[in-house]
Amino acid sequence: MSDRITIIEDKIISSIKKWDMLPDGCSVVAGFSGGADSVTLTHFLWRYSREHGISLTAAHVNHMLRGEEADRDERFAAEWCGERGINVKVLRADVRAEAARKSEGLEECGRNIRYSFFRSLSGVNGRIATAHTLSDSAETVIMNLAKGAGRRGLCGIPPVRDAIVRPLTCITRGEVEYYCGFYGLRYVTDSTNLGDEYGRNKVRHNVVPVLKNINPGFESAVSRTQELMRRDEDYFEKKAVKLLSDAEKGRGYDAGVLRGAEFPVLSRAVAKLFADSGSGRFGFGHIEAAVKIINDGNGSVTVPGGIQCTVGGNTLFVTAEKPAQRQCWRVRLSLPETRLPDGRIFSVGKIEAGGMKNKEKFHYLSFNNLINYDTILTTGSFVRSRASGDIFKPAGRGVTKKVKKLFNEAKIPPFERNKVAMLECGGKIVWIEGFGASAEACVTSGTKNAAQIIIKECS
Repeated sequence: MSDRITIIEDKIISSIKKWDMLPDGCSVVAGFSGGADSVTLTHFLWRYSREHGISLTAAHVNHMLRGEEADRDERFAAEWCGERGINVKVLRADVRAEAARKSEGLEECGRNIRYSFFRSLSGVNGRIATAHTLSDSAETVIMNLAKGAGRRGLCGIPPVRDAIVRPLTCITRGEVEYYCGFYGLRYVTDSTNLGDEYGRNKVRHNVVPVLKNINPGFESAVSRTQELMRRDEDYFEKKAVKLLSDAEKGRGYDAGVLRGAEFPVLSRAVAKLFADSGSGRFGFGHIEAAVKIINDGNGSVTVPGGIQCTVGGNTLFVTAEKPAQRQCWRVRLSLPETRLPDGRIFSVGKIEAGGMKNKEKFHYLSFNNLINYDTILTTGSFVRSRASGDIFKPAGRGVTKKVKKLFNEAKIPPFERNKVAMLECGGKIVWIEGFGASAEACVTSGTKNAAQIIIKECS
């Protein structure tokens, strides 16, 4: 065996062990396109798996975008894996039709379909191995740099992300081709990789050769930069997680605590909130806008993916708006308990006159969980969300206000407003969650029977 192949294989093994990619006895799904990268990956894993008790499955996706060439690749995958006794699964997906249906780009749609297929095969605890190389990672850094990426974008393609492992990010494309040549491995070539239609191809064919001319070890140099960037990024990520923990305040985050953080930490904390809420398309502009409203103490930012970022009452809320949150709701009041659409329980407990006298002293007008029980017995009582044109006369304030104005004054975030429960009796709003009873329904010294309203969160 040549020294070079030994070096290549030792690099891959070292990377697998360093990142704990493939524990002995695990199962792994290898993405197999049929190109040199995936052939190298699958061939290496085929050999490695037998020594470490690993269950290997190859997965091929025919995107149905390249006609006969795509069908050729599908046949090749079945034949190549069959020759070695490797279990292979094939998915045929009309990516063009699916992209049109979802209003996604072809590349994004294809990637989503592939990874969804891989996850369906890997199960809960399995690994997914993809054939990204050090050369791919270097190209990614160049492309991200051209777009003005921050430190995270300059980390390149991570060797491990959740259940996805990339054993070849430690070797170059040239080393992949040497591996295939050494073992006499056949592979297919995707014709779309030969032209300059796509941005990555332009970088690969036109930019990288110039950089290699300047520094033949360009890819290795980028690898060192990526490692330094990852270490820095890990440090700031830990700081961001601690910041969010320190700032946590009910369903939101204390904006005052967040304002005390330096921008590198705060920006990462905001990015984490966006990502955890389900937004995968936010950019630096969204992060900057969110940081601004945190520093200003109020405002709202909408992030792609239906994410609403709002600061009100010195609290930051980042919420994924769901259809149910936008809809109005209305349920008939049942005593003593009414289940609300969001799962909470609206509980009404009657307090007899004698019981009221024995309670600790309280100001009848401001104790906002109490209401005149006789009001509730009015025909046509409902618990509902806000509606356009709602008005309310808060007890003790002597004025009638629009509910919208009350919510604005209380700085209730827009995405929270349809969740606020309101009690309507006889066509009038007599109690609002967080505001208490109306002037007509409040408890006074002359009240005979009172009721205490408690809303229990769903468990």
